[in-house]
Amino acid sequence: MKARKVGGLEPSDSLRANAERIVATRLDELIGLAGEALEPSGEVAQHDMRIAAKRVRYVLEIAAGCLGPGAEAAREAAKQLQGVLGEIHDCDVMLPQVAGVESVEALLRMRRELLFARFRELWLAQETQSALAGLGSFPTHGDGKEPRVA
Repeated sequence: MKARKVGGLEPSDSLRANAERIVATRLDELIGLAGEALEPSGEVAQHDMRIAAKRVRYVLEIAAGCLGPGAEAAREAAKQLQGVLGEIHDCDVMLPQVAGVESVEALLRMRRELLFARFRELWLAQETQSALAGLGSFPTHGDGKEPRVA
């Protein structure tokens, strides 16, 4: 998944203003993938969402100091999403490699189901909603609307 170009970056603007633009763009990417990723068969969207969560997390690791206290909660939420989606992807990669070994296939499918349930639970959790929605309230955020996380 190719990262969206961040519009409106200005060298003369403050670090905070430019960081807000970057975070808003990366957050929009993450949220935009949720609908399809919340489907059990949405393997591609789940993988893309992992990449988007990684981008949100890493920009927050760099810029959290100038974004305020909510940035740390959002970074942690992105880290948790990235982790569980990474484990789901590991199952998706391993399943074709164990084709024909029924016991291992069954174990991987069960693990994937459990991880997917954890992902849904994590994405829909109030803590995640609050952390990510708090990031979307930047005044420089895209169209000025609050993100709809769920």
